[in-house]
Amino acid sequence: MIVGIYLAAGQGRRMGRNKLAMSLGNEYVGSIALKIILQSRLDFTIVVTNPSDELIWLPPSVADNGRYSTFPCFDAQYGQSYSLKFGVKKAMEIGAEAIIIFLADQPFISTKLINELISHYKKGANVNVVASSFNHIPRPPVLFSEKSFAEILNLQGDQGARKLIRRKKTGEQIIIEFADCMPFIDIDNEEDFLRVRQLLDEKG
Repeated sequence: MIVGIYLAAGQGRRMGRNKLAMSLGNEYVGSIALKIILQSRLDFTIVVTNPSDELIWLPPSVADNGRYSTFPCFDAQYGQSYSLKFGVKKAMEIGAEAIIIFLADQPFISTKLINELISHYKKGANVNVVASSFNHIPRPPVLFSEKSFAEILNLQGDQGARKLIRRKKTGEQIIIEFADCMPFIDIDNEEDFLRVRQLLDEKG
């Protein structure tokens, strides 16, 4: 079973409000990527949320589809690693052999990209990590096999999983370089939000 971990428990400090509940066209920021992820070849998705979030951004159209569950992380305020570790523990409980880590503020992710990570993982006999990359920098989403779960559970504070990629030996990981920057655009602050809104307007 390959499980998505959708990190949606951020504090929104740089934005100054809950960015996942901000509107982009007819969607909420937090719902856009989730709806795309649920159309991929992932078996299940764990949505890690902030306990104070009222979750108005969750898409009603997929609320009862049985392919994801939400879990509040009460340690989220201590840093991203706590949300990530919480999600990994939930994935382990349901028997995940691998996970893909997603950020809820990346609205231009695609099912094609997600499925490509999964395909490379299934083809590689000893593959531990399959990472997407842009400008030769690994970026979410990233797939980790269960061999990496113990390392992820040792992360601290705001450490993300990127540092684990640098530790892997040749042959244990696959880095897929993408030429399109769009899937890797994230929304951290008001300026990012306005830029993403403009891009959506241009796409019609």
